[in-house]
Amino acid sequence: MGYDIIGDIHGYAKTLEMLLAKMGYNKSCGYYAHNQRKPIFVGDFIDRGPFVYEVLQIVKPMVDNGSALAVMGNHEYNAICYHSKSIDGKNWLRPRSQKNINQHVTTLEAFNNNQNEWKEYIEWFKLLPLYLDMEDFRVIHACWDEKLISFLNSRLLNGIMDTEFLQQSSKPGTTEFKAIEICLKGHEIFLPIGMNYVDRDGTNRNKIRVKWWKPINSETYRSISLNDDVNLPDIKVPYKQLDKLSSYSMNNIPVFIGHYWNSGKPTILSTSVCCVDYSIAKNEKLVAYRWNKDKKLNDSNFVIQECVEN
Repeated sequence: MGYDIIGDIHGYAKTLEMLLAKMGYNKSCGYYAHNQRKPIFVGDFIDRGPFVYEVLQIVKPMVDNGSALAVMGNHEYNAICYHSKSIDGKNWLRPRSQKNINQHVTTLEAFNNNQNEWKEYIEWFKLLPLYLDMEDFRVIHACWDEKLISFLNSRLLNGIMDTEFLQQSSKPGTTEFKAIEICLKGHEIFLPIGMNYVDRDGTNRNKIRVKWWKPINSETYRSISLNDDVNLPDIKVPYKQLDKLSSYSMNNIPVFIGHYWNSGKPTILSTSVCCVDYSIAKNEKLVAYRWNKDKKLNDSNFVIQECVEN
């Protein structure tokens, strides 16, 4: 069995169907399947794009019928929390701030006239594992942190959240919160006091996401940052900040991730880390990596579908 790891889709259903067709998947019995391969979706099916409902109609039947696997993305997690209340019933687990509403609005609009079906999808999201360990490769939405994965292995069955975990994960300071923040969003460090930058969504931030797949030694804020902003300080990150980060050994088994809005020609991040998110949400590319039990990751295994929903 070969696997095709597919990046963040974000409501781009037509582009997804084009990519599946390009890789030899056929729609029979109401869902796409391949007789020798299986896709693994890295999450983030919803929000941003124009056909959220249609994407879910493609992905869910594939997973439910065993022709695909999937892990949870931060957007599915956010949706669960947006629609879930605290145990005392007083607060939503994800505050309904204007920023959070704006991020979720395309999905809310997609289900304006079908709230019951949307509730069913929320319940389905809860069944998605946070990660998959396939023995010779791994899949997680944003970051494979060995210590946090060990915690999740001890706490969850098959990587699937239970109600208690969900409640705890919404509380800053808990290990559950840290696991979600890092595994579904990636490692972050604070910039020097008084410094900030504007991210792709126009949000002003005083923290940067870091290249956790690099060997962590002597780094500057600019060299370790995922953001290529030349205005980031080219000064060394204090060791006490670097010491809190995990790095993924270049000799470890391959791990596939999404989340990071890459651009340009798809290329592996390191000998053991491959990102398949190439900014379909910005009308760029939907990307898959064809895994055939290769000993090494190889740029030639990417399959690219340019956005057709411009």
